[in-house]
Amino acid sequence: MKLIKKIFVIAVIVQLFACGSKSTHNPEILQEEQFAHIDFLASDSLMGRLPGTPFDRVAAKYIKDFFEGNRFELLGKNGYQFFEFIDHQDIGDNNSLSINKHSKILGTDYAVFPFSSSDTISGAVVFVGYGINFKNDSLIWNDFDNLNLSDKWALILRGDPLMDMDKSPFTSIVSDRHKAMVAMEHGAMGVVFVSGHRFDAKDELITSKQKTFPIAIPVLHVNRTMANDILSGTGKTIKGIEDETSAIKKPISFVSGSNVCARTNIITKKKSTQNVVALVKGSDPLLKHQYVVVGAHFDHIGMGGKGSSSRMPDTLAVHNGADDNASGVSAILEIGHKLLHQKPKRSIVVVAFGAEEMGLLGSRFFVENPLIPLDSIVAMVNIDMLGRLDSENTLQVGGVKTAVEADSILNALNASYEFNLALAPQGYGPSDHASFYAKNIPVLFFSTGAHADYHTPNDDIEFINIEGLYKASNYIYDVIGSIANDSSKPTFQEAGPAAPSSRHGGELKVRLGIMPDVSGVRNDGLQVLAVNDSQSAGLAGIQKGDLITALNGHKINNIQDYMFYLQKLEVGSTVSVEFKRDGKIMVVLAQL
Repeated sequence: MKLIKKIFVIAVIVQLFACGSKSTHNPEILQEEQFAHIDFLASDSLMGRLPGTPFDRVAAKYIKDFFEGNRFELLGKNGYQFFEFIDHQDIGDNNSLSINKHSKILGTDYAVFPFSSSDTISGAVVFVGYGINFKNDSLIWNDFDNLNLSDKWALILRGDPLMDMDKSPFTSIVSDRHKAMVAMEHGAMGVVFVSGHRFDAKDELITSKQKTFPIAIPVLHVNRTMANDILSGTGKTIKGIEDETSAIKKPISFVSGSNVCARTNIITKKKSTQNVVALVKGSDPLLKHQYVVVGAHFDHIGMGGKGSSSRMPDTLAVHNGADDNASGVSAILEIGHKLLHQKPKRSIVVVAFGAEEMGLLGSRFFVENPLIPLDSIVAMVNIDMLGRLDSENTLQVGGVKTAVEADSILNALNASYEFNLALAPQGYGPSDHASFYAKNIPVLFFSTGAHADYHTPNDDIEFINIEGLYKASNYIYDVIGSIANDSSKPTFQEAGPAAPSSRHGGELKVRLGIMPDVSGVRNDGLQVLAVNDSQSAGLAGIQKGDLITALNGHKINNIQDYMFYLQKLEVGSTVSVEFKRDGKIMVVLAQL
């Protein structure tokens, strides 16, 4: 059966290669060609263009074939710039567990958390309740009180001792990773988790295939039978402790009298993806040694699902990414082709970036491993989600204050297009231009904005405004041509931070920059009472009166939901904010 499936996949890929891009021989930007690019890249056959998959490579080859067929000069290795990325952590071959010298079975009796370290340790086990150390004005809960965990294992219940309450005060601090870190800070050399009946009646072991970063100690998950073996000398059981804790609402911690010996082996699985890079040589003897980079990412998020950035994480389906960002790729291909025939004075580097959805990996790799001298790049133009031009003709342009001349160029050329330009000054933002701005390169970021279909299976080609995409592509072509043909270089200036602020100890607190409604009157969203225009929400376009209904696809009903998901975010991260305005669902991306 596996062989048949493999042969089928190979056959599909061969067919896709055979249908790849061919020379158009028409240098103009054409709507039908832009539609054809999106139709191919956003087809179900490419399964959402997840980096590191065969479908990711098919998409890259389509782009490379377009460059090659239209006689661009290919850079890198035949047009590719390969790089590796971490896909996930998994269990290695050398894992073992014994409880009081009795060996246990991996996958049946126990599992290893993906954020576990790889180590071999043996020691006594201390039961540490729910592994919580919490204090506020009305509640103190400390499972670690008067315990010595030095050189010992901590056996911890997953979940929350007050999880039966509608609004538990522990909600934001009960993740497995958070608890393991707290136990480590209290001296534990390893952690063993167990799911109580209230937390998971089925008692299923966790899966190890996740993308994460390790902590400094081994972390295991055992089923309740194994946990009861550890507690056998005390006369206690997991269910009994869980019931007692629920009844008395106080921590229960004690020395178990058992010994655990474990070897953990977590391995990092890497995959490879690529940027696709081509050159349009400049015509001026001197200026041809200076470059304008024109880029768009071609990857998307595959089938979505839990652990992805899908805004419908419970739905496993092809996330086609027609707007995000097949539309941007169609623009750079057609713009690049026209520039090739117009022969601008400066050279143009056209790049389709890989793994943008994983954290701007492709553009970061490009600027750290440039195929042209980095100091010869006079500007970078980035296109991301250009296919949903609205009825108000709104074209968003970011980075306009990163070059002194940008405002005048954009406004002068817009006279014949009459876009409603939504200009944003900052150079750092949620797409590949940020990698270039961090290198003090002027940037412009073009987009028609986020929408309700962003990062869902509904981002399909039938919703692309092909006429709007064509119009915006021609405008961007004129902007690039103006920069490429002007004898003077754009003058770089700082416009916002060149990188996210670093984290210096303690728990990071991020702010969206709104005044939320904390009255609790409604439970269908979080009302925005006021917005700070200079902070994340205001810069993203959120307004007073909007009703926030989701963050990164997680439903927001009230202030508690909002705070819980906001606390999971870090400075520099991008959050998709879904909200209602005048009965219409809208989505924006906010840089924290």
